[in-house]
Amino acid sequence: MKTFLFLDDWMLDSHRDIVRRFPQPKQIPAAPVTEMYNYATVIRDPERGCYRSWYNRFFTVEGRTLAAKCLAESEDGFHWKPVVVAKPVDRLGHLRSNLVFSGHTSGGEGTLMCDPRDPDPERRYKLTYSDRLGPGPEQLRESSESPASDRSLGLTAYSPDGIHWRIDDDHPFYTVPGGCDTLIMPLFNPVTERYQVVVRPSVLDRRIAIVESPDFLNWTQPLTVLTPDPLDEPCLQFYGMPWFYYEDLFIGLLWDHHISQDELMGGAKWSGVIDCELAYSYNGVHWNRTNRQPFIGRTEPGTYGCGSVYSHSLLIDEDDRIRIYSAGLLTDHSIEEPPKGFESIGAMIVHQLRKDGFAYLEPRAGWGTVTMRSVKPRSGEITINFRAPLGRVLVQISDPNRKPIPGYSFEDCIPLTGDELAARPRWKERKDASKLIGEHVRLEFKLFQAELYAVRWDVQPWYGDLPIERI
Repeated sequence: MKTFLFLDDWMLDSHRDIVRRFPQPKQIPAAPVTEMYNYATVIRDPERGCYRSWYNRFFTVEGRTLAAKCLAESEDGFHWKPVVVAKPVDRLGHLRSNLVFSGHTSGGEGTLMCDPRDPDPERRYKLTYSDRLGPGPEQLRESSESPASDRSLGLTAYSPDGIHWRIDDDHPFYTVPGGCDTLIMPLFNPVTERYQVVVRPSVLDRRIAIVESPDFLNWTQPLTVLTPDPLDEPCLQFYGMPWFYYEDLFIGLLWDHHISQDELMGGAKWSGVIDCELAYSYNGVHWNRTNRQPFIGRTEPGTYGCGSVYSHSLLIDEDDRIRIYSAGLLTDHSIEEPPKGFESIGAMIVHQLRKDGFAYLEPRAGWGTVTMRSVKPRSGEITINFRAPLGRVLVQISDPNRKPIPGYSFEDCIPLTGDELAARPRWKERKDASKLIGEHVRLEFKLFQAELYAVRWDVQPWYGDLPIERI
């Protein structure tokens, strides 16, 4: 492993007078984009030197409301311009100049991924979406039909450029009756070396499940990986979970649906507000939750996001900061019309977070100490993400019995101060840890008025006599 965040104590052996904090991202004061609030996928494309956003728009064709994907681009990720398509790309192309995809009957719920690892350039972009062939949940609310009557399928599509798409009807990734009406997000998992899509166990079963495939063609049945538990508020539901590979682990933006217990519905609760909780996983299959508090919370009353917040995209911007895009709604889940005086029920809003800023360790008071587990280094280069404008960080390398290795003690360390994302610890007689490659060692910290966010060091975790790369 190379990156260690401090979301939990897994790689820590001990800590004294230390507390863990989970900071909330700060909303960037940019104008909300009402055009692009619905189930967008935002990526930063270094090849084009811009940000790209595929988002849903709804159209009425022959008396039926259909969802389709439109594409916009931006130099800074805040000010967007439609990508004008030269020719209509499908039967809805005449309705909007930047429409790039619609399914057979719907192209709504679903998102896409850029997959540079695929050797076939025609499959560089991969889309997973729900194509309804029967009544959707909005019709089921008003009828006695069961979800099984909805012949929805989870289908895939491919594109070389994100504009021109080919639907694959022969390899549905989701065949559970009723389809899936939440955000459907594909990702390649480098740990399991399989593609995964986050779905639900069934359309109205609001828990988190995954389906997997070795080739984006042959798929497993849904496996439930996150369920509300007794520590949660009464009757909490998980509406969906966009997820992202962040170096050596996976980050999930878990949508918590806070429901009304007085509402009586046959299949699911429709009223209630939604916010975003932070989740994480070391292998993309087994998931953990953090402090069960809103990570991206609802905004001030009367602003976009005061009703519900659906965070959908996470990326690293050009300044090496985490940027999170969300659909901010003015209403709760059950209301489909904007309040009086507003042109749209929702808008895309943006939050920002320090790199690695999902969690950090800091002293409770005075000096705090942190000792990591024993590891076997494969590299001598260590970098530390910390903030201590008025404090200090000291770094020590010790043997498995916590005896300081000569030349790498706290007394030998040149104190780190300031605010750095990748500071290299130095000692009086040592510039790095290259002399310790292949040895069993521990990394230790002393913190004073400091926040410790991450350590990057190419090492093999060591458990007793056997090295285990990852559990």
